[in-house]
Amino acid sequence: MRYLDSDKIAKSSKGYSEPSGLSLSEDGRALLSVSDDTAAIFSLGPKGGLKGRDDIALKQPDLEGIAWDEARNRILTVNEGAAEILATDPQTWDSTAFPLSKMTGYSAVERAFATSDSNDLLEGIAVDPGSDRIFVLKEKRPRLLLEISADLTEILRATELTPALGFVDDDQGDGPLDVSGVSVDRPTGCLWIVSDRGQRLFLFDPSGDSPAHSFALGWLKDKKPRPLPHAEGIAHDPETDRLLIVNDDGKSSRLFVFEVLRDGAPG
Repeated sequence: MRYLDSDKIAKSSKGYSEPSGLSLSEDGRALLSVSDDTAAIFSLGPKGGLKGRDDIALKQPDLEGIAWDEARNRILTVNEGAAEILATDPQTWDSTAFPLSKMTGYSAVERAFATSDSNDLLEGIAVDPGSDRIFVLKEKRPRLLLEISADLTEILRATELTPALGFVDDDQGDGPLDVSGVSVDRPTGCLWIVSDRGQRLFLFDPSGDSPAHSFALGWLKDKKPRPLPHAEGIAHDPETDRLLIVNDDGKSSRLFVFEVLRDGAPG
């Protein structure tokens, strides 16, 4: 990928100071985001400018991921500590909670959740419009990719994102390495997954067992490499074939834009 631009997006006066998820909006012309310290959904312009905060009583402030579900006209968010998915109607703003513990198939991952710290639970969420699959990340210890049914009642598959599958970083041990955001790559059906601690981007095919492609997150400034710290949310724009990434860096949080270079990509 090639770095194109970045813009500051943090607005602490509006409650948007800890960006933790990113998605394209319904028409693809704006962005939806959440901040894990505020129980609201935020609307951003294409360059990250805050367009205002929707007055949505989502009740839980611990939101760590967001995805627009095109087929069912709803907004999905994940609550980390409660380990549940919230489905919100964008017309009425009514929300329904779907705890993982109530889903069929939860027994296969119950131990992973029961033994994890409350800060190591759900992070990103993405919807694949081509297959109706919903993907959710568990952050670490262990890192999990969950495939969930469209009606949010069943965990269809759980994949541990191990070093053997390419989820490794030379500067992080297996335990500390996390996964913090996910988006579907429309052309291939693969998943773009970012790591906060690893400062890395992974491209992973969830339907197979091939190792992920791994890329360092950063850019060049004055011909010097600069890492992209604390990446928390990612969205792929299929119209421009660009990756949009938000980081949680307090008052300095930014929206980063990268162009996808397709040579050698899987799928």
